[in-house]
Amino acid sequence: MSPIKAAIPWPNGKGYLFDGANNQYLRYDFHSGTQDQAPQPIAPMWPGLRPNVPDAAVYWGFGKVYFFYGDEYVRFDIGNNAVDPGYSPPLKIAGNWPGWPGHWTDFIDAAVNWGNGKIYFFRKSEYLRYDISQDRVDPGYPIPINPNWPGVWPDNLDAVLYQGGEKAYFFKGSEYRRFDLTTNNVDQSGHISTLTLDRVPPGIWTPSRDLTLDQANLIIGYLIQNGKFSLSSTQTPYAGNWMNTIVSPQPASKVVVKPANIDGVDFIHEAGPAPVIDNLDQRMLICLYRLTRWVNSSEPNVTVIRHMGIGHGSGPPTDCHNQGRALDLSGLEGSSMGVPFIRKVLHDWGTKPVILENPMRLNQLADPLAHDLFRTVFLFATFECECNGIGPGNKWPPKEISDVGGFVIHPDYIDHPPPAQQLRFNHQDHIHMQIGPTRI
Repeated sequence: MSPIKAAIPWPNGKGYLFDGANNQYLRYDFHSGTQDQAPQPIAPMWPGLRPNVPDAAVYWGFGKVYFFYGDEYVRFDIGNNAVDPGYSPPLKIAGNWPGWPGHWTDFIDAAVNWGNGKIYFFRKSEYLRYDISQDRVDPGYPIPINPNWPGVWPDNLDAVLYQGGEKAYFFKGSEYRRFDLTTNNVDQSGHISTLTLDRVPPGIWTPSRDLTLDQANLIIGYLIQNGKFSLSSTQTPYAGNWMNTIVSPQPASKVVVKPANIDGVDFIHEAGPAPVIDNLDQRMLICLYRLTRWVNSSEPNVTVIRHMGIGHGSGPPTDCHNQGRALDLSGLEGSSMGVPFIRKVLHDWGTKPVILENPMRLNQLADPLAHDLFRTVFLFATFECECNGIGPGNKWPPKEISDVGGFVIHPDYIDHPPPAQQLRFNHQDHIHMQIGPTRI
């Protein structure tokens, strides 16, 4: 088999590996972990792309993919199955990626979305980390690949594939190395011809808002079996195996998470600690798990997410809260550089004075920690929850904090239509996010 020069997961449950010698792609199925069709030419599958393989490709989220060729790149829209307007001719890397180092503008070797709001780019013996929510290269990068990726080749990678589970695959020449996210080390290697991917649920790269109940059910099984959280053994016990048949819970069932801890983060209700998160839609549970990854993708260390409601609310039974499809996040707690912190939406955002000519009261200079944490939560919600529409009604670009309307509601929300601002008034102490319509 020829060297794999680029690799990318797709939110259709498939992984695509680009064959550098033959200008073809190979398709692997997430659920089986095996190649599920013969090699195919690039052109018919990827309208508007060059017929030769890209140097790197990365799924950005919100239906967008970036393909890199030398010092240029294009953005591809999955829904339209076409290169976006404005990217033909391709754009230059130089000047279009905030914080990008000058000696990196001629090419990159590989790129991968780590599923936590961070993109990793690799070039020669270095890599950098790009933050989606802050739209910038993280401070202090680039840094050496070795020793920061134990067991991975120290330079000149060809491609990286991360499916969204517990394993990632690094490619160089005719070989691959499998990287375990839990142990932070390579745990398997071999010739590309022997490659079988770790099995993961087909919807693991699908935004929470777009998941079917069946897809969500499989992902919950996968996460439980990988120790990310537990369901109540008496109220909604988990039984079966996600790879074959999940006996309990059924896809449409609301679930009870016990203890109220997801991937090491405690969820605490402002009305008082509760031992469970109950009446939870399974798509929302996946959203909560992904939220813990985004807020803990780098410094600081978040250990508590405070909220004012997940599975219950004051509205009618058809309301998104009472159906377990919404979260009102009120604060985050943890440690930053070893120093404990608490940041509350009300105290550290909602009660701040309005700044003239600035639609966002989060002040990056006065409190960079609150600014970055709450902005990360907001951007996460626009990618995973309803943003500017419902389901397929969500269209690029995602809402910004300064935009009018949308379904992610916060202390600086601008109601549509103004000037009533009732939603803004009611959300000075929390950030609201939801899956599906407000009421059904």
